[in-house]
Amino acid sequence: MPIPVMIDTDPGIDDALAIALAVRSPELSVIAVTTTYGNSQVAVTTRNARYLLERLGARTVPVWPGAARPLLRPPAFALDTHGEEGLGYAAVPPLPPDSAAVPPLPPDSIAATDPPNQAPRAMLETLAAADEPVTLIALGPLTNVALAVALDRERCQQSLREIIWMGGSAGAPGNTTPVSEWNAWCDPEAARMVFAADIPVRMVGLDATRCVFMPAALAAELGRHPDPEVRWWADMWRFYVEFHQRSEQLEGCVMNDPLAVAILLRPELARWQPMYVAVDCGWGLTRGQTICDRFGLTGNPANAAVALEADGQATLALALERGLGVRR
Repeated sequence: MPIPVMIDTDPGIDDALAIALAVRSPELSVIAVTTTYGNSQVAVTTRNARYLLERLGARTVPVWPGAARPLLRPPAFALDTHGEEGLGYAAVPPLPPDSAAVPPLPPDSIAATDPPNQAPRAMLETLAAADEPVTLIALGPLTNVALAVALDRERCQQSLREIIWMGGSAGAPGNTTPVSEWNAWCDPEAARMVFAADIPVRMVGLDATRCVFMPAALAAELGRHPDPEVRWWADMWRFYVEFHQRSEQLEGCVMNDPLAVAILLRPELARWQPMYVAVDCGWGLTRGQTICDRFGLTGNPANAAVALEADGQATLALALERGLGVRR
């Protein structure tokens, strides 16, 4: 039987390919998608999630809009990384007329106070209705997940098989500060709550995801593909290549998120080590750093399995073949 999966996401160029891999893999059954701020505002990421599912032939999958901001901090968005519309140069429909910008942060409030945030309760209702434990694949900041845990920790513990989170770093340089990965940096308080929730977590961080690399030549080749659908996706990757060239002098782009789905299909794609993971909730350069105790120096029991490396070529080939029907 397919593994029931919920996806919490902020699409996002690499999120898009991860979603395609998930919904077009017969081993998985995507039963719900929730959206969050991160790569763009939640109105944009929600529009993108719905449009992607429609293009992928999965429009019946429910999409629930989630947090517009972190638990305690002002929101930040990666528009330079993913573009104003979140999907690079790919054409997308306009936002619905009722879409609103993120409201100001009220004093002493958390993201749960945002009226549009339906995701945490939708997660819990989906878990309650499931016939078997569900795997939650989280591809963005962990705000929605932390709020669901805060609302009903027992339900999350009983009904979640595991949380697979694309976030953090065990030792690789950060992509937001010298030591911090973007999803962890956006809401470190939420990440800390999730690691403390006594739910199995697999952390798929930069040590492993930076192995998944699309060369610029491949992105350009796919931009000339005879199938217009493939060319639509290649418009995303053209933007992503330009960003990586500008920011890291790379001739290609790092495709982080598909690995979080791929390891559920093929666990052998990554090498894992159980570790105790702490999260820095300061405000300086170490904000959002995931401190991974690989040698047991803290004496704390492991609260996550951490991916230390991955077969990036096999992951990209799997995502392209399953998601887009492109064989490499």
